[in-house]
Amino acid sequence: MFPRVLPALIASAALTGAVAPASAAVPRPASLEARAILPADASAPAPFPGVVDSDPAPAADARQPIGGFSALLDAPGRDVFWAMPDNGFGTKANSRSFLLRVYRIRARFETRSGGEGAVDVLDSITLRDPDRHVPFGIVNQRTTERLLTGGDFDIESVRIDRRGHFWFGEEFGPFLLHTDASGRVLEAPIPLPDVKSPDHPADAPAPFEGDANLGRSNGFEGMALSDDGRRLYPVLEGAVTGDDPRARRIYEFDIRRSRYTGRELEYRVDDPSFLVSDLTALDRDRFIALERDNREGATARHKQGFAVDFDRRRPDGTLLRRRVVDLLDIADPRGISLPARPGDVGLGNPFAMPYVTIESVLPLGPDRLAIVNDTNFGSLGRNPQLPDYSDLVVLRVPALRDALVERARTRDGGTTPAFTATRPSRSALAVIGDTPYGDDQVAAFPGLVADIDADRQVGLVLHVGDVKNGSSTCSDQRLRSVRALYDSFADPFVYTPGDNEWTDCHRPAAGGYLPTERLASVRDLFFAESGETLGRRALRPIRQSDEAGFEDFVENQLWGRSDAIFSTLHVVGSNNGLEPWFAGAETESQRAIRLQEFEERMEANLAWLDTTFAQAERREARGVVIAMQADMFAAGPVDGFTPIVRRIAELASRFDGPVLLLEGDTHRYLVDQPLLTGSAAHGVETAAPNVTRIVVEGETAGEWLKLSVRPRATPMFRWTRERV
Repeated sequence: MFPRVLPALIASAALTGAVAPASAAVPRPASLEARAILPADASAPAPFPGVVDSDPAPAADARQPIGGFSALLDAPGRDVFWAMPDNGFGTKANSRSFLLRVYRIRARFETRSGGEGAVDVLDSITLRDPDRHVPFGIVNQRTTERLLTGGDFDIESVRIDRRGHFWFGEEFGPFLLHTDASGRVLEAPIPLPDVKSPDHPADAPAPFEGDANLGRSNGFEGMALSDDGRRLYPVLEGAVTGDDPRARRIYEFDIRRSRYTGRELEYRVDDPSFLVSDLTALDRDRFIALERDNREGATARHKQGFAVDFDRRRPDGTLLRRRVVDLLDIADPRGISLPARPGDVGLGNPFAMPYVTIESVLPLGPDRLAIVNDTNFGSLGRNPQLPDYSDLVVLRVPALRDALVERARTRDGGTTPAFTATRPSRSALAVIGDTPYGDDQVAAFPGLVADIDADRQVGLVLHVGDVKNGSSTCSDQRLRSVRALYDSFADPFVYTPGDNEWTDCHRPAAGGYLPTERLASVRDLFFAESGETLGRRALRPIRQSDEAGFEDFVENQLWGRSDAIFSTLHVVGSNNGLEPWFAGAETESQRAIRLQEFEERMEANLAWLDTTFAQAERREARGVVIAMQADMFAAGPVDGFTPIVRRIAELASRFDGPVLLLEGDTHRYLVDQPLLTGSAAHGVETAAPNVTRIVVEGETAGEWLKLSVRPRATPMFRWTRERV
């Protein structure tokens, strides 16, 4: 299959800062690379004929039409896709015998080098509800399998989560529908709390009393999955009653908790008649949206794709978007789309997709998109005399790459880039750790914030972990209250996790949690999907989660200031998380979870150290600062730290500049050179005399460390203990 959008493209571009041009810029034209067609009359075996305006009636050798596709996903295998039709014939009443399915297809593309230009249907899954999770009457209500049909749901979008489960966005509710990989419904359909369609089932619990506030067939036509696979972003195709008629709401849904988060975004089209027909992630906060009008053939005017930034807004608060492709104006200099049938429109050079409903877009790389139309069983977009076929195309879209690189080079006025492009100058940051501990320090914390904010030389606050003491609750409520304190700093607030907020949460006094569950909450609560830090003026560092294979490690972050590279490393106390959980009474499965988490985090940390020093070499940095929670040289078991210490010694010994380790955990201020002659405790013989360690004073809201970076002075780093 084609590669996904390359995180490296974004990461490399993120090292500079610039101002974006207007989103209305005319994009560079797209070109047709490949094309494959599924005939309009294609069909598949079914237990009963799929016929318009009919009820299910089992019959031998029955078939149902495949129809056009409303969603397209990547599947294992070269040029293999999951392709999903919608509810069939268009309405709840006339689609009662049309089974809801997802087909696995293979495209035998025609390209400039030739090819068949055909689509093979390999197999399919059929949605069903044998466990009776659907709480209202369905067409096959009294059958054992309870196969779902277009009379039950109008599925229009689909995504596959990290467990391999399917999530469908549909329009009758609108609902989210959750199934396993075989199509078996796993929970009751999930309604929107504030929106109802005219087709909402009469015998289903309604989100509110009264009339529908969304037009028919205006539900979840598009739905994106976040780049980390944890959230869905379903988008309403049309406007909600009372909204600006150009507004299209995007909701955020937490897959793990199976509930809406309450976060809403507003996407705004230019004309109230335009509809948002698909939404797909490009990376962590960039998406591509398809827009369409309700016209087809020679009268079609608006079939376009837009790159959308979820973390950037227009002055009116709506999402910033940039047009990247016009599907009615696609270059085809090689004539891949030819020959044409008599009456065909939009073939040749230029090529067009003049279909009324184009509802599927799949990124195949930084500048390539796969797109397919929905045929609607009778649409006449390609030829006024012939029903539309399913037209699966691959387009090269240079404006998509332009938008990605440009956005990586651009920052909002309230966001600081990871690296500054200006001449290095002095800077300073405040370093704290192991705070606030207890109610007294929580009460005193605003004074610490005010004291740091008042220092005009400080441009960033760094917390080296432990946001509470080890005997207090690890609840989400406690974590949110601490986050609110951190968010109150005027400057960017960078945080790396400590053991008290997850590793040690198995303790009874902390709530008896499974530590890995608390780690997931820490990542969700403290590390925004936008990639920005906490604080009223945020920083956008480079994250390890942008690298393939390390998508979970949002907490390992990197940025540059004053000719120094700063890096956070997720290394915690309790022997880096190796200490047994539940006072040594952990089960075998819990032990396996603990060791697996340790091994995965160790692999990530070692790779991140390599990345940190590679960035320092590439950018010719004069110094490196590494921040972590653990005091790796304290008394006690240290085998959980040894690989980290060895790697730091190896990398630092080859680096021609000072390396500063910022640590916490032991709470008492300390400065030393722990690798002056190596480290006997860690079996390190490599000397790294350029490594200096500072353990910050902890368990206080009355002190902070001021670290000054002077790129043209010796020593480069200076620090003072500041009292509140």
